This record gives sequence, structure tokens and C-alpha cells, in this order.
Amino acid sequence: MDTGSRVAIVTGAAKPGSMGHAVALGLAREGMNVVVADLYEPGFAQVERAVAEFGRQCLCVRADVMDPQDMNAVAEQAVACFGRVDALVNAAGGSWAIRPEDVADGSPPELAITAVNCTDEQWRSIVGVNLDAVFYACRAVVPHMIRGNGGRIVNFSSMAGRKGGHPGSVISSGPYAVAKAGVIGLTKQLALELAPYGITVNAVAPGIIASWRGQKVLSGLDERQRQAMAAGVPMRRVGQPEEVSEIVVALCTDELTYVTGAVFDINGGMYSA
Repeated sequence: MDTGSRVAIVTGAAKPGSMGHAVALGLAREGMNVVVADLYEPGFAQVERAVAEFGRQCLCVRADVMDPQDMNAVAEQAVACFGRVDALVNAAGGSWAIRPEDVADGSPPELAITAVNCTDEQWRSIVGVNLDAVFYACRAVVPHMIRGNGGRIVNFSSMAGRKGGHPGSVISSGPYAVAKAGVIGLTKQLALELAPYGITVNAVAPGIIASWRGQKVLSGLDERQRQAMAAGVPMRRVGQPEEVSEIVVALCTDELTYVTGAVFDINGGMYSA
């Protein structure tokens, strides 16, 4: 695949071990310059070096994805630096460890957060980073894509958005499942609205992935519990961030130009629509 000097914005890509980080490197590997929008500044230097190893450029922008003005600024900086925006990947999110200080050394909550027992603050923050932020980023980037005669948008949903989150799980949460279901609805609506402009909008819905959050959860389990978790996956293992990024990268290139409004389930067989 030859993507030339195309440019992709990836939110939530600064943390090593995250799915966003894997996506940023995957896009660089395919020849794209990358703009990373994140609050996790300690990861900026590392992702810049990693992208540079593929001969591409990386611009890291400190941005709160829940702030629409920040996301407008990210899009404007991308255009000012590279002259264009060809792809947007909304990878920022999570049901816990959302704040920068928690991302640095966050741990899963001791008690599950359900849609019934969550606080107002938990609801606003979890829905905000997983759904509102996707809307803000898309709204900021779309005008630039229209002027550029097309583009690719990939949003991160989740298996929880497909079927709900287990009420006793600390991996997911009630607000998270609701927000990720909303991402699917937003993806389908944007796909309809933006198809005439040559902009495709798709989503991925990962299951249990050994991202840095997934690794934190796994490290807190004993061997019996880890085996039980793996046994719950028909493929008998958890997924890797790179197995998600491969689909995302393909959706950002010209290999899937007639696919829009689709949701790709990446869960080892745990769920299919």
C-alpha cells in the first residue's frame, strides 16, 4: 500500500501498549504522517521516535479530547503542519484510568461501575471520553476532509457496545457500554451524511485485548482466573493491540473504499452481529 504523504490524526495514541499507539505505528508503517492528540505527555517522545523509525513524521499535540476547542485546534495544527488530514482514528477512551495521572499508573476499580450505581461524575467522564470526544473530533476534522475531497474515519466502539457490559466486570462498566453503543450509532449516521463527500466512516468493536489496561486486569488475576477468562473466548486467548490496529489501518487506506457504516467485531469469536 502506497499512502504517500497522507496524514492521520489518532487520539489516545501516546501510551505505549495502547491500541491507539499500535494504530499510530501501523499507519506510519504504511507511509502516513501521524498527529497524536493526547493528554499523556510522558509518551510523546517515545511515539515520535517510533514513528520516525518508519521514516515518517509525528506531531504530538497536548489535547483534551473532551474539549471541542482542543479538537478544533488539533485539526488546525495538523493542516498547518502537513497541509491536509486524510484519516481520523478515535482511539481515546476507556472505562477507567481516563485522567493523565491515572493513565500513568492506573489500576482497575475495586468495584464494578454499573449504569445504576455510577455517580454523576463517573457518567459524565466515561460517556464524555468515549462518545462526546468522538463527536468533537469528527466535527473538527470533517470540514478539512471535505476540502480535501475525501477521507477515512475509524471510531473505537467495543464488544460492550454490542451486547452490554457484564454488571460484575471491572474491565467494562455500564456507562462505558452505553457510550460505546452510542459510537456505533454515531458511526452509522456519519457514514450516511458523509458518503457523498467521499468520506468513509467505520467502527471497530474489540473484545478482550491485552492492551496496557487489559494487562493491568490480567496481572491482578491468579492463574485459575486467567485461564477461565481465556476459556471464555472461543479462540482460547485474549487479543493483541496489533490485531486491532491491522483492521484500523486497512480502513484508513484505499483498500476498503466501498466500505462505510460498518462495525468490525474483533473478539476471537465471543460475539458476532
